[in-house]
Amino acid sequence: MTEYSFEVGVRAVVRVRASDPDAARKLVETVLGAPGSQEIELANRNNQGLGRDAIVTAVDFVQKTPAKLVADKKMRPASA
Repeated sequence: MTEYSFEVGVRAVVRVRASDPDAARKLVETVLGAPGSQEIELANRNNQGLGRDAIVTAVDFVQKTPAKLVADKKMRPASA
């Protein structure tokens, strides 16, 4: 088999509950990391089950812009 590399544009909306926007923004980049080996293995098993002759060997994400706040909704405490 031949290994091919593709670059794709991805837009992510990450919802975070935090005390303030700065704390939330700092957390965003931590969830944009590449999937782990278990996620890649699961995707490969699913593709194999569909009869596709291809496997994912690696996935890398690069954050090109800072996190932009698009919504700010206060959460109400849960009622007892």
